[in-house]
Parts: sequence; structure tokens; C-alpha cells
Amino acid sequence: MGYHLGVDLGTTFVAAALATNTRVEMFTLGDRSVVTPAVVYLHEDGALVSGDAATRRAVSSPDRIGREFKRRLGDPTPVMLGGTPYAVTALLGALLHDVLAKVTETEGAKPESVVLTHPANWGPFRRELFDEVPHVAGLTAPRMVTEPEAAAAHYAASRHLSDGETIAVYDLGGGTFDATVLRKHPNGIEILGIPEGIERLGGVDFDESILSHVNYVAGGALTELDMSDPQTSIALARLNQDCVLAKEALSVDTETTIPVFLPNRHFDVRLTRAEFEDMIRAPIESTIGTLVRTLRSANVDPSQLSAVLLVGGSSRIPLVSRMISEELGRPTVVDAHPKYAVALGAAALARAGGADVRSGAAGAAPPVGGFPTAVPTDARPDGGRPGEVPTAPAGPEFPQPRDAGEGSTPPFVTPIPVTEPPPAYPSYGHPPPPPGQVHGRPGTRPPFGPPPPPATGGGRGRERRVLLVVAAVVAVLAVLGGLAYVAVDRFWPGQQSPTAQPAPSEPAPAPAPEPEPATPGAPPPASSVAVPSIGATIPAGPTSGFVVISPNGRQAYVANRTEGVVTVIDTAVDRVTATIPVEAGPPQFLAFSPDGRTIYVSIWNEARTIVAVGVLDTTSNSIVATIPVRTRPYLAAVTRDGKLLYVPNHDSGTISVIDTATNEVTTEIKVAPNPHWIEFSNDGTRAYVANHESNVVSVLDMSNNAVLAEVPVDKSPHSVAVHPTRPLVANVNYDSGTVTMIDTNTEQVVARIPVGGNPQDITWHPDGRFAYTANVADHTVSVINADTMTVTATLPTGNSPTSVAVHPDGTTGYVSNLRDGTITLLNLAG
Repeated sequence: MGYHLGVDLGTTFVAAALATNTRVEMFTLGDRSVVTPAVVYLHEDGALVSGDAATRRAVSSPDRIGREFKRRLGDPTPVMLGGTPYAVTALLGALLHDVLAKVTETEGAKPESVVLTHPANWGPFRRELFDEVPHVAGLTAPRMVTEPEAAAAHYAASRHLSDGETIAVYDLGGGTFDATVLRKHPNGIEILGIPEGIERLGGVDFDESILSHVNYVAGGALTELDMSDPQTSIALARLNQDCVLAKEALSVDTETTIPVFLPNRHFDVRLTRAEFEDMIRAPIESTIGTLVRTLRSANVDPSQLSAVLLVGGSSRIPLVSRMISEELGRPTVVDAHPKYAVALGAAALARAGGADVRSGAAGAAPPVGGFPTAVPTDARPDGGRPGEVPTAPAGPEFPQPRDAGEGSTPPFVTPIPVTEPPPAYPSYGHPPPPPGQVHGRPGTRPPFGPPPPPATGGGRGRERRVLLVVAAVVAVLAVLGGLAYVAVDRFWPGQQSPTAQPAPSEPAPAPAPEPEPATPGAPPPASSVAVPSIGATIPAGPTSGFVVISPNGRQAYVANRTEGVVTVIDTAVDRVTATIPVEAGPPQFLAFSPDGRTIYVSIWNEARTIVAVGVLDTTSNSIVATIPVRTRPYLAAVTRDGKLLYVPNHDSGTISVIDTATNEVTTEIKVAPNPHWIEFSNDGTRAYVANHESNVVSVLDMSNNAVLAEVPVDKSPHSVAVHPTRPLVANVNYDSGTVTMIDTNTEQVVARIPVGGNPQDITWHPDGRFAYTANVADHTVSVINADTMTVTATLPTGNSPTSVAVHPDGTTGYVSNLRDGTITLLNLAG
């Protein structure tokens, strides 16, 4: 008997379902579960291994494993496995190839038709890239449908929907969130409005919240582990698994206990459903905000919805259904297995045949549970979209099955040749701002850096809870005893083994010769990037003087000077979610601790009668301590280990060094007059201080706090920014209207770049290709190309822009406009 196949290539799991004339059912892909992890592993012989076979090989070589790469489709930077670059399409093709091979081997024949699913909010570029995946896997005739349409088809198979009925699909999976509005018509399914989503939000983030909670309750026990001990990797893999199990248990119980087995230590951590809900309430609020925006784009009032269909494994969390119902006043519907709904619906659509839901192939499709496929308005005459390969009438073709564990490298895993990718290590330091003005370095961190601790209050200020040590090691997946292994979402970027040189079956062509670097240590120019454009304007309260982004990118914090508050903006929906009173005085500048748990608030007034540093706890959104300092504190910076805070005292020409454990000043460093800004080098051995009245940048030796050098720059240096990868420090000169670039190898100025009037802040993009200056006098942001050392664009902003913060993912910039009380968004990708 023939069969049809539906495949859901998810961010964290891959699911497949089979449909025959009489039934639709899941196909078991995993060793211990129906689904299999969306994980690949580069074997020593150059073969790519996927799924459970990949996780079994990951413990000893974490640099050879890749996961959650679906999020990166469209990113030109390749995924590095064992030092070898791979395109995302090649890795997705590897996953799909192994699914097809296993299904064919088990069923004894190829499927008659195959339907693949993809997010509804992908644009044409991503969809065209995704079209390459089946070809990479050797599949020549698949049809493509959106994930919400597949879920709706599965929903309609068991529930009758009348023509004209409208449903919203809320899809919260392991790594992403998507919202779509659908309406049933006699001729098919219609997507209304513009589907939206959140790229990096899902169950794995909730797992990290629990993991961070464990560390918080245990007094930082996880961060004290010896990472060189192999037992640590095993212990953390087991702990991560237990955190996942705790999350799932809290969907049916009100409390659970997490056993923690560390080397030489064992204890239990109790977690209640209320505590867990507090951790995740803010992210859930973000998803609901996205769903509401999607409804508005579709001109659909919530009252017009028949129901909200909950899809994805994380939608089973009771808080999700409760919050949606409270917000929209509509019933929610959860499938018995929401993780499988997309695959089951895809299989049903494959059996139904007829039109390609996405491409609009001609021909009426037989109804699937009363929910036939649709014919969209953007179809080509041949039934496809522009740039899309027309669907062939023949059945699917793909290579014969191979051993998922050991087989030779198939053609689709040939690595792509690339120049060395830009390291993803944003600067850790946070520079000090100038007098009376604001300029903000974003509080970014490397992808493996630690996140903030568990939140405890009503949905405000909850940051992503990730531990430096755990995010680096939990990427190491283990199969422990008889326990089911759960894949964790972070591998340690940049830690490829220098000895690992796997030889793929087809050697990649040699990369093109690298051009001469424009500056010391500069890599060759990267691929072209669109000119940034101006985005929306966010009201942020009067005197919005300084903005900083949390290390996990979830929130932007704005210091509202004379208002005496810090405003919190949810970056997923770009709206204010909280205001935090600062009773001690006007907040001027904000500096994050590396773990995101604490913000150090520079507090002073123009009369200079108030001089202090406030300690803001981001888990409770409150000031928990106030530290007196000598004179007006400008922008401070926290050392990489989080133990020391360096505070520039503008009026006394000193740097106060504060022990963050005791909140006491331990020493003071004499520097040139009027220090404004301080930032640490990437290796933490140096600090750079902009001294406003002295026209120099001081270089500090962090081992003994001695001044090593004073680099002459232009007039009134206001802020500094350390390049994320090159030996460069940039600083803006307020009264000269210039940026000077300092070579940190020679401590000499190597470039002077004219920018706008009275620049107050400079910030690097996380990949280091561009820098952005806030020019207060002419209300603009200058964009500087790091390769050519020239201004490539000048963007208008609000009135008196005083700081620029860049989201850790590099897509968006946030500019604080002092006199407007607004934040201007910059679309950095154009």
C-alpha cells in the first residue's frame, strides 16, 4: 500500500508523519521517542550524523555538534563543525536526507508524495533558500506549506469548521515562536494579514531559566565547577535533562524537585509552578503581543476568532493558555500532542494532493477534514513563486538509505568554502559617558556568556537565565544510564579543536585570496551589508538619556534623567513594560554585569550634591543598594568575572574600584582629568578610559591598575568602544566632531574620521564591520565602515541623540533621544 509523508524540520526536533488511505499517524524517528533531535555531528571521517546518533557522539567533541541552525537560515556566516564551515541548507538537507532514508527503509518503498513545512513569517529570501534543502537531500518533488496551515489542516480533520470561520495559530516550539491568522474558504485556507514571529524564543529558553534558578538557589554552585573535569560535563548534561523534566512535570503538577548531582556534591532544588511561571511570564507576554499585532495586521478582532489553536511542545505549559484567554477573551484549543500537529497536518495535505498551498499549483485539492488547501494570490502561471523550482509531476527521488551512524559523506555535506567567519564575541566592557550627556554601549556578551537569574515578580524585568559555564558545557549532550537524553540549545562557539581537521568526501575549493586589511589585524571585507534604515519611534519617557540592551537581548533599559526612573522596553514588541523608580537621584548611565543579573546605575545631579552608584536587581526591577562614590560617576564597567566594578569619577580624575560582593570601594586609580568612559579589552588585560578635559585616552594595566600609556586624541574625548575582534579602540571627540581609531598594539592613532556635530557615543556592531556614533548637535547617527574607516551613511534621529545600543543579534539599533523622550529604532540590515 502506498503512503504519503509530511516532515516538520523544526528548530529543536524533527517530526515525520505518514498518511495512507485509512489513517494518518506519526512515524517514529527517534531511538526513544517519536521525534528526533534537530542535531548534526561531524564524524572524524567527514560524515555528517544526525538525530540521536549525533547526540551520542557529542560528549567528547562539543565543537563538532550543531543545533538550532534553522534559526540561522539566511545568515551568510556558516555553521562551524570541527573547524569546517557548513551552510545551513546543507545541515537541514542532512536532517531531511536521514528522515527520508529511515522512512523508506522501514516502509520498504518511497513515499508517493512529500510535504515539507516552514514558518509562515519567512520572507521570499528564506523561502527560496529553504527550497534548496530538498534538492540537497536528493528529493526532487516535495510540496511546501506553512506550519500554521499544516496545523490547521490537522485541527480541521477532527473538528468541523464552517466557511468563513477564522482561527489564530499560536506556535510556541522548542526554539521559536510564530503567530498566524487563518480563515477557511470553500476553496482553501487563507492567511490573513502578516504572520509574525520571535526568532529566539521557545522551550530551550525556559529550560535555561530553570537551570539558572538552580544555580541561583545553590549560591552559584554551577559557576564554581571545574570545567576541565570530564565528570562536570556529565553532571551538567544530566542536570539539564532534569531541568527539562521539571518543566514538563510542572505542566501537570504544582511543584517538583530537581535532583542535582555535581562532582562531590548532591542536593535537591524544589521548584513550584508559580516560581516557574514568574520566570517565563515576560517572554509569554511578548508572544501574546506578537499575536495581537498579527491580529491587527489581519484586521481581525479577537471576538471574530473561533479559537486560538496552540501548537508546539511549549504551548502545553498551562500559563500559555491562561494568559491568551485572559488577553483575548477567546477559547484555546490544544491538541493531545501539539508537538506533532504540524507533521500530522503536513501528511494529511500530502495525501490530499492537488495544489501546493504555498505555491498555488493549479487544481482543486480534495478537502482534508473540511479544510482544503488554498490558492494564494502571488502564484506564478506555472504554480510556483518567482525564483522557485516548479514542482515536478514525478514522485519523490532521493538516495538510498545509509547508516545514520557511520556511512560515507553524501554529496550534500560538502562543506562550503569561506573566509574565516567574524567571531561572535561582542565587547564585554561598558564605557563611561560624558558630562551632562548620554552615550551607551550595549550590554552585550558572547553567545556563551551567562544570563540573568530567575525572576520573581509579576512579569517585569525577567531576563534570559543562562549560565556561562552551563551554556558552554550543556551544549555537550550525553546519554546517561537509562535516561532519555535531551538536546540542549547552545554549543560553545569559537572553540573548535585546533587538531580536528576532518576531510570531507569532496574537498572544498580554496577560498579566494584575502584582500589587504585596511587596519591592523583587520580581516578581509565581509559580504556587502544593506545601508541601515530608520525604524519605528518608541516613547520612552522624558529625558531619555541613555539606553543599554540586556545581555540576552530581551530588554532595553533607559535612564530617564530628571524623571528619576529607569524605563524597561521589551525588545520583542518594542514597548514599555515597566518603570523603575530611582529614589537616590537622577539616573544617568547604566552598566550591566556580565550575567545580566545586575545593572549599575550612575546617579548624580547637575548641582553635584548627589553622587552615587545604584545597584539595580533585574529579577525584581528594584534598586537594592546605593554605593557612595567620590564625585559624579560616569559610565562604569564590570570585569568579565563580575567581581569588580570600575567607576570613572568625572570631577576628581579618579577611577573607583568597587567589590561587587560587598558593594564597597576597595581602591582608587588616579587618571587624567575628567574621565568619562571606561571599557575593557576583549582579553580583560587592559582598560581604556576617555579623559574629556585632557584630550587623551588612558590605558590601564588590569593586573596592577597602573596607567600604562596616555594616547593623545582629538578635543574632548567622550566615549570609547573596543572592537569585538580587532586590535582597535574607537573614541568620539565631542568638540572636534571626529572619531579616532587607536591601534592597541602600538597605542597610536591610526585614523581620524569626521562625523556629525558633538558626537557623544560610539558603539560597534557585534560583528565589528560597522560602528555607530550618536551626534547630539545635528540629531543624527553616523555609520562608519571599519574596513575603509569612512562614514558610509548618516541617519536622522530624534532630538539630541545621546547613545546608541545594538541588539546582540545585530539586527536592530536603539538610539536614545534626550529631548524627545523617545527611542529611535535602526534597522541595521537595511
